[in-house]
Amino acid sequence: MADKYHVIIKERIKLFFIFLLVLLMILIGRLVWIQVLQNDYYGSMALNQRVRDLSLETNRGNIYDLNGKELAVNKKSKTVIAFPEQINDPANVASLLAGVLSIDEVNIRRRLKRDSFLVYIERKVTEEQYREVEELNLPGISYIYEDERLYPQDNLAGQVVGFAGIDNYGLEGIELSYNNELTGVPGRTLQEQDAVGRSIPDGIMDYIPPQEGNDIFLTIDEVTQYYAERELERAKERHDISGGSIVVMRPEDGSILALANKPDFNPNYFSEYTQNNWRNKAVQDSFEPGSIFKIFTAALALENGYYDMNDYFSDPGHVNVGRERIHSWRRGGHGWQSFRDIFANSSNPGFVKMGLSIDSDEYLDGLRSFNFGNKTGVQFPGEASGILVPGQYTDIEQATMSFGHGLTTTPIQLATAVAAVANGGYLYEPRLIDRIYNKEEAEEEIIEPKKIRQVISEDTANKVIDLMINAVATGTGSSAGIDGYLVGGKTGTSRHYGEEDRYDTSFVGLIPGDNPELLIYIVLYDLEDENYYASENVVPVFNSLAENLVRHLDISTANQPFPDINIPEKNITIENYKDRDPKHIEEALRNRDLNVKLIGEGEKILAQTPLPGTIINEESTVRLYLDNEYYESKKVVVPDLRGLSAHKAEQRAWRFGFKTNGIISGSVQSQNPSPGERIDIFSSINIK
Repeated sequence: MADKYHVIIKERIKLFFIFLLVLLMILIGRLVWIQVLQNDYYGSMALNQRVRDLSLETNRGNIYDLNGKELAVNKKSKTVIAFPEQINDPANVASLLAGVLSIDEVNIRRRLKRDSFLVYIERKVTEEQYREVEELNLPGISYIYEDERLYPQDNLAGQVVGFAGIDNYGLEGIELSYNNELTGVPGRTLQEQDAVGRSIPDGIMDYIPPQEGNDIFLTIDEVTQYYAERELERAKERHDISGGSIVVMRPEDGSILALANKPDFNPNYFSEYTQNNWRNKAVQDSFEPGSIFKIFTAALALENGYYDMNDYFSDPGHVNVGRERIHSWRRGGHGWQSFRDIFANSSNPGFVKMGLSIDSDEYLDGLRSFNFGNKTGVQFPGEASGILVPGQYTDIEQATMSFGHGLTTTPIQLATAVAAVANGGYLYEPRLIDRIYNKEEAEEEIIEPKKIRQVISEDTANKVIDLMINAVATGTGSSAGIDGYLVGGKTGTSRHYGEEDRYDTSFVGLIPGDNPELLIYIVLYDLEDENYYASENVVPVFNSLAENLVRHLDISTANQPFPDINIPEKNITIENYKDRDPKHIEEALRNRDLNVKLIGEGEKILAQTPLPGTIINEESTVRLYLDNEYYESKKVVVPDLRGLSAHKAEQRAWRFGFKTNGIISGSVQSQNPSPGERIDIFSSINIK
């Protein structure tokens, strides 16, 4: 019995040792798996539990004006953080913090319960909020410093500079378009900590320093910007307008000294304003330019040889294009006007005749060359391109476009195009950034002016400047004169479609006119005043602004403050050039100081205007038609011959390519077709 008992005991011991042996083998296998085969994996997990990888915020670059005046800088703000592992009562802590911060209790409690080493409670709190949090003396609650964007000049140039959000990422303006330059590269630190988050002496640590963002220096001059914004604010007080824009530019290279808009906003408190206040309307919004656009119609007519400075136009008060009647702003029109006069007096019928004389392809190509219908390339977010051709393109579209209606532009686009006239014919990309300073490398990059192309010749540019000077000396811009300075300019007024009493009025001025150093473009939006002409509202704004800027910027006085605007008189009788060699006739006429426009291709002259026997002045245009396709269906505006002597009426009709039938003496009492009609060239006008 005893032997049997001992046998059982031995068997059980044997089984127990076998069990222990198997268990030991399993443990050894597990240890080999963990310590040898999975050593890297578990080592990494252990390291991650005690090593914290923290990102180090970089300093965002500053934004300055041209002369180093601070427009956007950084300040250190406290961000409230929490270490969830160190907080025993999240509900109580959340309740106490919610009474101080702007975040609700539920949100705070949710953050405190996260399985994270560190959580943000509220970023960039005020100093007062932080002091209240500090007085609570809550375990596991601390703070870190973060950069916060500060705009020392408040509203000044706010729509240019823009603003950055809570995470210091640019959201509007230069802050957005140059965000990559301004942001820099964040750094990082690796630090070994114990179970309660305390640093272990001599623990693993790695430190990669952050790289600071680059500083941006604008071409904006703070004082010029201030004057521009002040004048817009005064304009809002004097007139019923929704706002306005001003562009001040150096024509020689496209540098922008001021880019002002009203209404505006303070980027320090951007969330308190609507997005409409954030918009830089001078770059991001387009509108109908009105008569300022006559600058480009005149430039292209001169550049392509359709007209010269002594050509004459008839403004009877209206002109008919298809079924549309286009009126002059002056009741009864301006009568017989020279090229200079129709520009100075801003005659719509005169410019309709001019615009319709230009080949449509040449006209559109010329306007595109000035960059209308395309973005200027200014480095600013959300730039609008405007609309050059809204849809179909017929005579009525070209007629209205000739005086600035039926298309849209932005203020920066228009100012850039006028600058091309002012500097001798070269289109530059608008320049808003002067230089970028790399603080890490201590290097400065100058952003050089970018010349795009030559759009008109220097001779044409000088003629258009002469027209603009004359417009200020004798025309609609006469109140824009400044004592001691020769000023060139052009007004513009456009009515909103469907709104008879709402207008956009504008003025562009060049100072000094004989050698422009400064371009000022001003537009007032949605004007509802009774006196809506630009000369009554926007020109005084220019006058006040220009008087301040010529002193501040030390603009040179004019070489010729009072230019001679008399038109030279030298009578030349036009002969019959039909069937003659066009090149020979062109050379002969140009030698007599006449402008010649060859129309079509051919070896002989088939027709001409003025007609043979017409007496014209030098710097007038003779058109020689070499292909009957170009004149057989051409329509021309009928001039106003009423009140003229029969001889003078005949001469003026011949100038436009019409014959006269009727009286041979006395004065003209009536005519058929009536003035302002468009009929086939070389038709007859019956006079009585």
